[in-house]
Amino acid sequence: MTRVLLGIYFAIGVAFLVLPLALVVPISLTDSQFLQFPPQRLSLRWYREFFVDESWVRATLLSLQVGLGATAVALVAGTLAAVAIVRGSFPGRRLLHALLVAPLILPSVIVALGLFILFLRWKWVDSVPALIFAHAVGAIPYVVLIVSASLRSFDTTLERAARVLGAGPLRAFLNVTVPYLGPSLFAASLLAFFASFDELIVTLFVSGGLQTLPVRIWTDLTLRLDPTVAAAASMLIVVSVAGMSIAEYFRQRNVRRYGH
Repeated sequence: MTRVLLGIYFAIGVAFLVLPLALVVPISLTDSQFLQFPPQRLSLRWYREFFVDESWVRATLLSLQVGLGATAVALVAGTLAAVAIVRGSFPGRRLLHALLVAPLILPSVIVALGLFILFLRWKWVDSVPALIFAHAVGAIPYVVLIVSASLRSFDTTLERAARVLGAGPLRAFLNVTVPYLGPSLFAASLLAFFASFDELIVTLFVSGGLQTLPVRIWTDLTLRLDPTVAAAASMLIVVSVAGMSIAEYFRQRNVRRYGH
């Protein structure tokens, strides 16, 4: 009976979360000038409008630029931090781990306000590097958690064997450890990218006059509302789900491959 009740509760929770997203796609296919559900006539009119409108395209390209930059920063910094946390024995190791994953726990508005105050002092607001750095702060926890889990299951005798055969510490790490971490690094990079690509609150605080795709959607929701917003949101949902699914596939494959 308990399992049945938990299953029902789980199904209700999933439906509550997914149903609003499922409604966005049909709304984006309407031919009307206004948001309409169910649509009277199906059309790709608003998807064409998205790619014709320069402001939407510019916002999408900026999101891609910031997302790729934040992913690169998070991947390097998060991987090095994970190595230090798992293999290091210095004081404050647990505190470092807690600080790195804190952006996942703290409310986004607190992180955004702290970054905004910091960037004001540096006179760094309203710049692409500021956006990349701010998004990397939110992406690093995903890299730290995923890479740390893989490092804990890694057999260090393989790396020691490489050292015995004459490889230096860096070469042994690159030739032995990094290939093992490859699927985890790929999954972490995808999660970091989509964490950056979907970020809104931090971007609103530090972007200044720059508009990423989520900010462009937010602006249209507050100023004017037409089905182009639904089309943009639908594409964002599809890309995000596809990316997360690919990341989970590689994570599961790594688990099956190494038995951890």
